Amino acid sequence: MSNIVTLHGEKRWKAVIEYRTDEGAQSVEHYFEEISDLHLIIEHGPDWNFLIRCTVTLNRADDGGEQNSVGKAMRKERTDES
Repeated sequence: MSNIVTLHGEKRWKAVIEYRTDEGAQSVEHYFEEISDLHLIIEHGPDWNFLIRCTVTLNRADDGGEQNSVGKAMRKERTDES
């Protein structure tokens, strides 16, 4: 079961929080702007005592592909100049 919580459009961070329930594991996705808000999200979740894991990533449509390609291009440019 997956729930998605999206507030106020595009946010910088994405947290996937997995909780243990009577029906098995339940994943909830949260999108938020400031990493300092994560503790409030967990505290107000279903029950932090049943938290299995929390995975936090930057919320990017390209999964970081664009950033990686820019970084690779810059490294190649520096290498070519040498």
